[in-house]
Amino acid sequence: MYAKLIVQGPDAVKVLNHVCGAQMDVDQGVSVYTQFLNSNGGIEADVTVTRLAPTKFLVITGHPSQIRDRYYLETQADPSWQFEIFDATSAFSLLTIQGPKSRQILQALSSNDLSNGALPFGAAREIDIAYSRGWAIRRSFLGELGYELLLPTEFTASVYEALMEVGSACGLQHMGMFAMNACRLEKGFRHFGHDIGEDDTPFETGFGFSVDLGKENFLGREALVAQREQGIATKSRTVSIAVPELTAEDGPYLIHNEPIWKDGIKVGFVTSGGWGFRLKQMVGLASVSHLDGVSAQWVKTGGFTVQIAGQHYAADVQLRPFFDPNGIRMKA
Repeated sequence: MYAKLIVQGPDAVKVLNHVCGAQMDVDQGVSVYTQFLNSNGGIEADVTVTRLAPTKFLVITGHPSQIRDRYYLETQADPSWQFEIFDATSAFSLLTIQGPKSRQILQALSSNDLSNGALPFGAAREIDIAYSRGWAIRRSFLGELGYELLLPTEFTASVYEALMEVGSACGLQHMGMFAMNACRLEKGFRHFGHDIGEDDTPFETGFGFSVDLGKENFLGREALVAQREQGIATKSRTVSIAVPELTAEDGPYLIHNEPIWKDGIKVGFVTSGGWGFRLKQMVGLASVSHLDGVSAQWVKTGGFTVQIAGQHYAADVQLRPFFDPNGIRMKA
């Protein structure tokens, strides 16, 4: 379940550019991954924003943030700006189909061209699908080729049934939340409320790519410029962690808040963890700190252990995800 907020009006792009780190004045049919920021550069929300029309944007956020994110947009905007926010959560469903055969399955139900050239990663198109019409958005929280399908609620059941019927020959299966969580941990995808929050900046959490410092007067810009001037090696960084000697059968499991040590000194803690079925390893995300900066070289020197129930286990730590670090699969 995701919340869907329609931000529309002559100043819709202005309000979104004010709170988002990324550039929102993009072409129609472009989906942007970004964060809502506060005046300290901290992350207030983790969202995708799709431009549906020149003055109409779709904000997709987690269901627990539905009211919070709308309120934040409304209260941070200048009262003179002309825009409105329509909560479209109940008006639309969001089905997600993921995996190497997802394009094949979806193409069988649509007359539109869904090739990588016509619908590349990060793009959004309104398409015909199984006697319905909706938006296909090339996004993935699993690190696989995949699509988010924004559909009118009344057509959801028929599209779902058509997907399952066509997909049965391709091995299409239902995906639970635990499976999704395992995949996103392998891919190093952060989760708001666990791995990132209001005190974390994009540069500290690996989201520097989603910040456009060329924009003027957005929330947190001054703080982020100052942090950027310190160099990439901020004092705190979010990293990927793997513990090779742990097994799915015997554990123990990474879950949350397990201390991270380096050369006998406590340097951080696990923010989320679990078993990675594609990697066949215990994996997670962690926040680590170092007074002289968490540089790539500092991480590369190793010497990390994770403490679980009082026992220390050797840990592999790196800035990039362990699974498909270049994103080849989801951009295929």
